[in-house]
Amino acid sequence: MNSLFAYQELIVFDCETTGLDPVRNHVIELACCLFKLDNNQYVLKDKIDSLIRINYSLPSNIVGLTGITDEDLRIHGVDEITVATNFYETFIYNSSNKKLFIAYNAPFDIGFISEMLKRYNLSFPKDANYLDVLTVFKDRAPYPHRLANAISFYQLDDKFKNSHRAIDDCLASYEVLLSMGKDNDDLVNYVNLFGYNPKYPPINRITGVRYKPLYYGSSIKLY
Repeated sequence: MNSLFAYQELIVFDCETTGLDPVRNHVIELACCLFKLDNNQYVLKDKIDSLIRINYSLPSNIVGLTGITDEDLRIHGVDEITVATNFYETFIYNSSNKKLFIAYNAPFDIGFISEMLKRYNLSFPKDANYLDVLTVFKDRAPYPHRLANAISFYQLDDKFKNSHRAIDDCLASYEVLLSMGKDNDDLVNYVNLFGYNPKYPPINRITGVRYKPLYYGSSIKLY
């Protein structure tokens, strides 16, 4: 991943939620891993994995997908403000190093985390840089494009799985990214470039990010 070496910190994150709408629904689990550049390689330096309490019962489909239950949140969950503040102080405000925020289907996770931070007058930096691993995978491999498909495509099934638990998916996304870099180290070209299904153009766009329609089966690169 030499093409990313301009970034001293890679911040890989994933969240599980109560639904698909970041305004009406909430994050119930947030994981984040901080990789710092050290002697021309990224080394895991810090991580969080937190369940977050909510004041209503989880939808049955979310329990089925994630395995997270109301009891898990009641016993092991912490207040949202604690998680939001910890995320901000540990991964955003921690240093002046140049950072790259990374996720699989980044627009989804960014939308939810942004709404969570906003409730406590916090936010991602206005000049933040983002890399969507899903966009890269869609540009390189045929449909389907779930994280589980990317794990299999790069022959990582013996080490990782798409468990729909935040820390597992966070680490799996990073390993997929590593494999992508070994396969073709053009990852820097995807920074702040989000591909989308032309049938569903994005409504809430992130400042500084370029959005391009990604047509399935096309051999034309996004960049």
